[in-house]
Amino acid sequence: MKKLLLTALIAGMSAAPALAGTPYVSGSIGLGLLNNGSFTPTGGVKEDVKFDSGVAFGGAIGIKQDDFRIEAALAHQSNDFQNSTHSVSELSYMVNGYYDINLDKSSVSPFVTVGLGGVSAKPENGDSKSALAWQIGAGVGVKASKDLTVDLGVRYTKPSAFKYSDGEFKVSSTNILAGVRYGF
Repeated sequence: MKKLLLTALIAGMSAAPALAGTPYVSGSIGLGLLNNGSFTPTGGVKEDVKFDSGVAFGGAIGIKQDDFRIEAALAHQSNDFQNSTHSVSELSYMVNGYYDINLDKSSVSPFVTVGLGGVSAKPENGDSKSALAWQIGAGVGVKASKDLTVDLGVRYTKPSAFKYSDGEFKVSSTNILAGVRYGF
C-alpha cells in the first residue's frame, strides 16, 4: 500500500507543472505528540498505551494558485512509550490541500488544511506496518520576503488501525510545527 500511495504522490506532483501557479518547497520542525493509543492483542483485551512527546519534522513540494495550495508531503516523528525505553516511529506521506485566508494589506495569512495519504508505524524492534490516514490542521503564515513565508501551525493526523500478527495498534498524533515556505 505504501508503494501505491508514494507512486500516486509522485504522479500527482509530476502533473503539477501543467497547473498554473507558483511552485514552492517547505520544511517544518516541532513538537510531535502521539495521543494516547491502544493495543488489542488477538483474542485479548484492549490495553491503553501512553507516549512521551517527541520531535516531528517534514518537508513538502507544492503549487500555490491564488488562495489555494496543493502539496505532496513527507513527515517523520519518533516517540518513546511512557515509562519505557522503547519507542515507535511514524512516517507519513500525504497529499494536502490548503486554503490561505488573505487579509487585505497584511503580511499575515491564516490557513486551514486537509490531507489524505498513509502512515507507516514501526515500533522499536518490530515490523513496520502501514495504514490509510487523514489529517486536518490550521495555522498562520507570515511573509518574511517576496518569496519566503514563515509558518506556525498545528495538525491532527488519524490513521486507521495498524494490523500486526499479534494484534491491532491504534493511535493518532497532534503536531505543533514551525516552518518555512519558499516560492519560486
